Amino acid sequence: MFDVRTVESGACCDQERDSGDSAMSMTARRRRAFQRQACLLSVLAAFSLGLALGVFVPLIGISQAATKGAIAVDGGHEMEPQPALQALHHPPAHQMPHFPTIDDIRSDDGPRGRYASVSFIAEEKLTGEGEVIFHPKLDPDSLIDRKLPAPAASIVEQMLAGSSKVASAPVLERRESRASKLEEVNREDVEGVIRDGIYWGPSVERALPVGFDRRQSESWARYLREAEVERLEIGCGRMQNRLLVFRDGTRACARYRQNTDQIQGELFSFYLGQLLNLTNLAPSAASIIDPEARLWAAATEELAGAQWKPTKPVVITKWIGNLEPAGIPQPFRPLERHLNRFDVRNITEGLDRPRDGVRRLLLERLGTARDIPVGTGATPSSTALPSPPPSPEVLERLVELAQWSDLIVFDYLIANLDRVVNNLYNFQWNADIMAAPAHNLARQTDSALLVFLDNESGLLHGYRLLKKYEAYHGLLLDNLCVFRRSTVQALEGLRDASVGQRLNALFERTTTAQIRDVLPPLPEKSVKILVDRIDRVLGQVQKCRETFAVR
Repeated sequence: MFDVRTVESGACCDQERDSGDSAMSMTARRRRAFQRQACLLSVLAAFSLGLALGVFVPLIGISQAATKGAIAVDGGHEMEPQPALQALHHPPAHQMPHFPTIDDIRSDDGPRGRYASVSFIAEEKLTGEGEVIFHPKLDPDSLIDRKLPAPAASIVEQMLAGSSKVASAPVLERRESRASKLEEVNREDVEGVIRDGIYWGPSVERALPVGFDRRQSESWARYLREAEVERLEIGCGRMQNRLLVFRDGTRACARYRQNTDQIQGELFSFYLGQLLNLTNLAPSAASIIDPEARLWAAATEELAGAQWKPTKPVVITKWIGNLEPAGIPQPFRPLERHLNRFDVRNITEGLDRPRDGVRRLLLERLGTARDIPVGTGATPSSTALPSPPPSPEVLERLVELAQWSDLIVFDYLIANLDRVVNNLYNFQWNADIMAAPAHNLARQTDSALLVFLDNESGLLHGYRLLKKYEAYHGLLLDNLCVFRRSTVQALEGLRDASVGQRLNALFERTTTAQIRDVLPPLPEKSVKILVDRIDRVLGQVQKCRETFAVR
């Protein structure tokens, strides 16, 4: 018998199934429509983002990053990525070589937590993992540039939404014509800050303090031949050094050492400074401890109290007053540690601070187009007004850097261990030590003259430790590309002549036979090393000339 309820139930189920299928069909259509809309919005968002990145990012010079791949140098060394901040202060890659940094110098061991003068640490190792290139080739592309540990995020990293790690260094492309480059250099020449791309200009040279010339040194030597020491007082550095007070009230520092090498180093370093026409070394002269001589006769008791032995040589240096500690300028500290004409221009124009540099780049890129009259054919560089002369504050900084350029050359030549090398050596344990005052360097408060003190490790003791510390000596020289023309000319003259003969001639002329009996001339081995180091400095000058001078 046919059941009506069963038929009615089946019909009802079919009706519900049809309505469910219809609802599912509507939901699927809506989902597909939503997906199409979402896809379209994603494409539009991607296009907008790409357009924004392609327009805005190049404005701040970070549109393209150098690939992360390493560049092989000298058989296996790799170049690590650099902080993005370098693009604001460094010239383009085709204009400026990569220089070695402190990370090229590693140490296996060392006394953790102590900061001792490196001239007395003969057994400390300098190199650890890897090799250190002491004399990089003159080809800029062959030099190594490694990343330094950054104590804080750079301004560009902050602009990139607080990114904690910069993968690669951007290359700031300069599309200036050769004529605009020449005009830029000529403008710098007119301002008198940089000349020929690598020399300090006349405005800086005129502002340099007078210092101590050769006439003052000769006058000091004559004074000591007639002077009388009234008393000796404790002072002037090391325990056995003494402050001399003469009868007329003049004061001087006397350097006494058991080892005559350090007396020779102090004296011949002073002679080398005279040959280089450096005026930053206080007048000095050698003497012999002789209680019967006029110079010492009135201070025999103090001589005995100081335990100075007769017939020992000493170096007597004129007392220089009004001195204060001198620190290491910012261009020679990490992460900077380089000085070339671009850095000097940044300082002159107030662009040496990262935020100012970013602001100036944006202004130049955004503002130049509307500032040039249409149809004139002028370029931004040709219509730019010449920059005003450096302010007194800026000029004071440039004067300090000019003296530092001489200091770096001088310390490299004599292999001085007791000045900046001391800070560099201890940098491996304390990254803040580069902000501390440099050893044996002082500034006259009334003249801003930098005084190069205590050069006793030069030319002999420092030369014996070159194998261990040469990388420290060359670190600053490799990054120096602004020199005093007079210093370079003096070096060229010393290379053409026999520097050993000229040094020993000064020694013969300014000392007595009694002094020369106990103090020998500069050894021939030291003369040969000095000649090699003069060539090394002149090679650096030539490298900078090829890189930064616009012809």
